[in-house]
Amino acid sequence: MEDGGAARSLMLAGLMITSVMAGVLFFGVEDEGINHAPTVDSDLPDTILIGTIDSVSVTIMDEAMSDLSLLITMDGEEISESPGPDGTITIDISDLDIGSHALKVVAIDSLGQETSWSKAFIVHYPDESETGLSASQTSFEIERGGDAPIFGLVTHDDITTCELRWSTADIEDTSLGLPLDNEGNYELELTNIQENTTVTLEATCGTWTETTDRVSATIVVEDPPDPPVQGCTDPEANNYDEGAEEDDGSCEYDEPAPAPGCTDPEANNYDEGAEEDDGSCEYDDPVDEVETGSQEWWEGILLCDSTEQVEGIDDYNTSGFDNHVCQLSFTTNETHIEVISNGLPNHDLESGPGCCSSTQEHVWTIPLEPTNQTECNPSVSTDGCTMAPERGAVAFAVNGVPIFGPEDGPGGDAVAGQEGAYEEDRQHVWLGICHAHSGPGGEYHYHADSNCIHWHPDEENGETWSDYSMESSRTVTSHSPIVGFALDGYPIYGFVGWDVDGEVTEMTSSYRLKDGETGYNGIDDYEYVSGLGDLDSCNGQFGATPDYPDGVYHYHTTWVNGDGGIGFPYFINCYRGVMDSGVSGNGGGDVDCSGHGETWGPGIGPPPDGCGGGPPGQSSDLASAIAVISSLIPPNGGSILAVLSMAVIIIRGLASDPASPSRAGIALGYRPDPV
Repeated sequence: MEDGGAARSLMLAGLMITSVMAGVLFFGVEDEGINHAPTVDSDLPDTILIGTIDSVSVTIMDEAMSDLSLLITMDGEEISESPGPDGTITIDISDLDIGSHALKVVAIDSLGQETSWSKAFIVHYPDESETGLSASQTSFEIERGGDAPIFGLVTHDDITTCELRWSTADIEDTSLGLPLDNEGNYELELTNIQENTTVTLEATCGTWTETTDRVSATIVVEDPPDPPVQGCTDPEANNYDEGAEEDDGSCEYDEPAPAPGCTDPEANNYDEGAEEDDGSCEYDDPVDEVETGSQEWWEGILLCDSTEQVEGIDDYNTSGFDNHVCQLSFTTNETHIEVISNGLPNHDLESGPGCCSSTQEHVWTIPLEPTNQTECNPSVSTDGCTMAPERGAVAFAVNGVPIFGPEDGPGGDAVAGQEGAYEEDRQHVWLGICHAHSGPGGEYHYHADSNCIHWHPDEENGETWSDYSMESSRTVTSHSPIVGFALDGYPIYGFVGWDVDGEVTEMTSSYRLKDGETGYNGIDDYEYVSGLGDLDSCNGQFGATPDYPDGVYHYHTTWVNGDGGIGFPYFINCYRGVMDSGVSGNGGGDVDCSGHGETWGPGIGPPPDGCGGGPPGQSSDLASAIAVISSLIPPNGGSILAVLSMAVIIIRGLASDPASPSRAGIALGYRPDPV
């Protein structure tokens, strides 16, 4: 009996120990013995640049690898490959052509459990730009025997791949080559032209994919007019000649003729000594008023469209001349205007740390006739008004470039930081010409100023775009032109406007820094003080402008506030107008998530918004759980069983959290990538 009691005691103790260990090792053993369906995974990317990847790997895992039945196909054709000891199959893709492809794996284990996995991917050529061709002139009216010089520019990523040809007939049947210089410039001199003709030029460029652009120039030949018949054209003269078309000074009079000339005092060439009007009076041509909002009006406001010749500009952060060309087009309907631009400015630029600026696909849609938000009274506060984004596009400039909010990637005031109000220690940020730079993806944008879009360097005196000074835009003696449009449709003017008395003055902001703040925390460091400056809480006002003589609500760019401090928010802080469903715009942010371990991370600082909570693989929930366990251990060690039990509870709680992406694979098992 004593031996039997001891045996039972040992058995009970073993069961208790087994229960504790089962709880501690919950995740590792609770599913032991279950035969799961096979799992399939691969390193195959979504897109592959041709020639960069010769093979991809597919990994197949199962409890009984030798009993697996596999079917592997590429674009529907079976691949006879078997997995290695580690379950990996290497598939050769070096012979795949350009286009879409599909890899599919079907794995069936010994129990008949089937896993079907597939992945679509694309093999593509390197990206290259479309061919562009421009001509200095597309129509000529010349006298017979005259000349028609044509010159222009071919644009492409690689000018050495370009071919330019021209013809005065069908260019597909007969043509001549035309040389290009290293920058894509060409010249074609047509001389002694005797009849009407059309010249067609065609440029073809491309290393991987050829693209073509074509322009035509029409030449109309006119015969020179016959010389006017000379003679006396004065009917009062003795020798008046009715057939004379031009007086040759031969008129004869019995008495001295009255002195001819312009006798109208309102004429530009009024002659006080004239005794008889000779019809020579000259007047200024009446100025045709352009209707605000008309097609002609928009053509005059927007830059870089088809109505003007745009020259290539340079990015000073690159080694060579970039020849970026600002491009913009627009269409209107009864209610809205849609502006499409490539995001490049009409002036030289400095990309900054986000180098380098590149063409974008911006589409801006705003109402032609903005309306006010009824609950928004910006002269009092921003309450009831739609706030402009703190980062990203809040408006667009008249050259199609995005206008961003005041904050940069780390969350500070980019402009205040540039001006030395504080030291940016979270991420390297600086602004170049016109207080603009490039963000991720090469998206060029303004944070302040932007008035340089209406400035031009005096090249004859050696000026370049780097000589632009903001002061030249702040000290003008007339109302500033429109520099952009907010996404509610209201215009944004430059620094200078009209005050309540109609006098020219620099507009000032009504925002100021809170006591002790510098702009390091971005928009949170500022407060609106009604009446501090000329503008309201949205940084705008209602009044007449050169483009809206009857008055309109409009915003201004600001560099100073009413106290002479920095002019936050520089463009706008909220929208006075209704942001209806037809209003849209695009533009990225300044967020740069590449600074882990340098500008943010453990012991440095928090990451920029949009960069996640930490480096890959780090779980803040798990770290918190470990901290809780550590805090529960008594100084003398305490009860190990209690600590182990608490660990099981916490780990189970974390495993059941559906918002924990780091544990999604454990909770859900194998999940194939979507096709």
